[in-house]
Amino acid sequence: MTLTVITEGLLKLLEANHYNPATIRFYQREWNKISSFLYAEYSDEEFEMERGLAYLENQYGFVTRYNDGTLSQQRVQLLRVVHMLEDYRLHQVLTRRYHASKNPIVLGGKYSEIFKDYCSYLGGTDLAASTVKHYSSTALVFLDFLSQKGIEDPSAIDLSGCNGYLKTLAGFSFKTVEQNVCGLRFLLRYLLENGLLSEDYASKIHMPPVSKQATIPSAWTVDELKQLISVIDRNSPIGKRDYAMILLACVLGLRISDIKSLRFSNFDWNNKELFLVQKKTKKPLKLPLPDLIGWAVIDYIRDGRPKYDASDFVFIKHMPPFNPLSDNDHLQRQIIYHMNKAGIHRDRNKHSGFHSLRHSAGSMMLEMGTSLPVITTVLGHSDMDVTAIYLKTDLSKLAECVLPLEGIDHVQ
Repeated sequence: MTLTVITEGLLKLLEANHYNPATIRFYQREWNKISSFLYAEYSDEEFEMERGLAYLENQYGFVTRYNDGTLSQQRVQLLRVVHMLEDYRLHQVLTRRYHASKNPIVLGGKYSEIFKDYCSYLGGTDLAASTVKHYSSTALVFLDFLSQKGIEDPSAIDLSGCNGYLKTLAGFSFKTVEQNVCGLRFLLRYLLENGLLSEDYASKIHMPPVSKQATIPSAWTVDELKQLISVIDRNSPIGKRDYAMILLACVLGLRISDIKSLRFSNFDWNNKELFLVQKKTKKPLKLPLPDLIGWAVIDYIRDGRPKYDASDFVFIKHMPPFNPLSDNDHLQRQIIYHMNKAGIHRDRNKHSGFHSLRHSAGSMMLEMGTSLPVITTVLGHSDMDVTAIYLKTDLSKLAECVLPLEGIDHVQ
C-alpha cells in the first residue's frame, strides 16, 4: 500500500476522532518527510514497517541512539508515527493505544453500554486495581478497533478479528503482548458468559511459547546487590522500611504487590514462617522466614514504622494519614534512589524496580541447584514454563549473595 493511500485514510480517521489540528499538522509534516525519504531511497512510495524504521534511523539516528541509551523521550514518541502507518496498512484502522485525556476514546452504539457494564463488573471482582485498570484499557482499545473495522455488534466478533487486534502489537515486547492477550481473554469470557458471544474465542487465543531468544528477566549481580544494600540508611525510618522490603524481594522473591499487602497476621514469629495469599494468582504461599529478614522487619516495626495502630498493614506511608502504600505505586523511585546513591549504572536493557530484585531471587536459587518445581513454588509462578526463563541467567552462587546481609545487628 502506498503512503498516499495510507495517509489519506488516516487523515479522515484523525478528523473523525477529533484530533487537535496542531497534532494533525505534526503527523502531516512527518508523513511528508517519510514520503521524500521513500522516493529518495526506494524510488517509490510503498510503505512497510521496515522502511519506516529506516526513515527514523536516517532522520533522527533513532535505532543507534536507542541502543546506546541517548534517545530522548520526545524522539521515542516518533515511533508512534510509524506504528500508526503500519497499523493502517495492515488493518485500515487508527489504533489509539495512547491517547490524550483531552481527546479520549469515545465508544458509540452497543459498545458504549457494554464497556460501561464491563467496567462495573471489573470493579466488583477481587482483581488488583492495576489489573482492573489494564483490563479496562485493553477492552476500550479493542472495542474501538472493532468499531473502526465496521464490526458494530459483539455477535459479529470472530477469531480473525481478535487476531487482527493482536497483530497490531507487532514489535511490542513479549510482556506487553502477553498482558494484552490476558486482557482480551478476560473480556471475551465476560461477553460469552453474558450471552453476547456465541463461541468461546478466549480459549482459542494462545500465547506463543517463550522463544529461546526471549528477553531474559533483569537480574542483579552479587556486587550490585552488595552495593545497593550497603548504602541504605538503616538509621532512618524510611531506610528501615526500604531495607526490609528489598530483602523480602531479593531473598524471598516476593512480588511488590504482596510486600505492600503484608499484614501483621501474615507473620508467624514463633515458627519463623511467612504465610500469605498472593494478589496476582490468589494462591496461598508459605515461606520460611530467615532471621535476617525477620529482624529487618522487626527493626522497622519497632523503630521505623509510624506509631499508628489504626492500620494492620506492616508497610505504610510515613506521612499522615499513614495509609497503606498505593496499588499503583511500585516504589521504583526508591530503588532508583539507592542505585544512584550506590553509583550503580542504569541502562535501558536492565530494569530497576522491585520486580528485578524478585528475578534475582529466582536466578540465585537456580544457581544454587534448587529444582525448578521448588523455585516455581517459592516464586508463586503458575507453571514451570515461566520459571524456566531463569535458566538463561548466569549469576554467582546464592551463598555469595547473602554476604552483604551478614552482620546485621539483631534487635534486642
